[in-house]
Amino acid sequence: MNKKITGKKVLYIFLGLLVAAGLFAGVGYLIKSNSKESETFLTKKPMVQNMEDKVMATGKIVPREEIEIKPNMSGIVDRVLVDEGDKVTIGQLLATIRIVPSIQNVNGAQQEINNANLQISNARLNLDNQQKQFSMQQRLFNQGVISRQEFLVAQQQVQSAQIQVRNANQQLNTAQKNLQIARTGVTPELQSLATTQIRSKANGTVLEVPVKVGSQVIEANSFNSGTTIASIADLNSLIFQGEIDEAQAGKLKEGMNMNVVIGALQNKKFPGRLTMIAPKGKDQSGTIKFPVEGDVFNPNNEYIRAGFSANGEIVLSSQKNALLLDEALIQYEKKNGKDVPFVEVKQKDGSFKKVFVTLGASDGINVQILSGIDKNAEVKVWNPSDKDKEALEEKKS
Repeated sequence: MNKKITGKKVLYIFLGLLVAAGLFAGVGYLIKSNSKESETFLTKKPMVQNMEDKVMATGKIVPREEIEIKPNMSGIVDRVLVDEGDKVTIGQLLATIRIVPSIQNVNGAQQEINNANLQISNARLNLDNQQKQFSMQQRLFNQGVISRQEFLVAQQQVQSAQIQVRNANQQLNTAQKNLQIARTGVTPELQSLATTQIRSKANGTVLEVPVKVGSQVIEANSFNSGTTIASIADLNSLIFQGEIDEAQAGKLKEGMNMNVVIGALQNKKFPGRLTMIAPKGKDQSGTIKFPVEGDVFNPNNEYIRAGFSANGEIVLSSQKNALLLDEALIQYEKKNGKDVPFVEVKQKDGSFKKVFVTLGASDGINVQILSGIDKNAEVKVWNPSDKDKEALEEKKS
């Protein structure tokens, strides 16, 4: 006897078939997607090359010694005989200065001379009178007409007149010196030491000439550093001055080798040596920087200008034929409270296996692999960059 199939049973059968079909489709999609991922996921291999662990200091090239030429007389620049960049030798004439006397000072000194000459005339006239009086008093004393006391008084008056003459002569000498100072800016005694000719004190290259013809200059003294006529330095003796971050300061020692990279010379490298690490850092916008200095060697005598921006690469350690891997491919897993590094290595069947590795030195981009994988390992790029994504798309297409 045939049983009658109700509409409700048909509905249950239809729903069951629909669910079964969905499960089969889902499992197929997962299998297909996993297989596709294993085939197209980007990988990178380690590379074998030399690696340097180094600290970078930013700074500039400066002369080891820079000499500023200053005048020992005040005046007006009359001539400038050198330009910036000229090579000069010791004693070479750089500029000349013209002394401009003050009319007021000259007139005042001339008036002092006139007054001194008048005092000398009066003193000499007084001396002549006193000497005549003394001669007469001396004859009277010899004749016994006057007392010895009167004779001594006459003698003292002559001596006083002589002192007045000497004082007047000293005043005249002082006035003449004041006139000389007003006219030339220096006393006759110092005329040989002072000069209006400005000469080089060293061999080297003229770095700067901050004055022009007609500029007023002031002599160097205890109250003023004086006006710089020119600055000179030997460009064959240069040093690197820069700064490093406090996190790197503890890694450095004086005497370490360094490479000085000058950007203005197409990033050309010059050998150098670290000579100074400042014992005290400087706060710059909340960051502590330590000044450093180093010698710059120029074996080919290339022309390096003072003030060039430069970077000092201080080599901490060097690894030859090291196995290096992009540091961005390293992942970490917590084990016993420590972060243990690992990578995902592609297997023959296309799957990826977690492999723990031992790391060595790093230069900030690549890290040395001491153990765990070899140069043939294909490491999964788990955080691809835009460039990696473009490569992946090209591989899919």
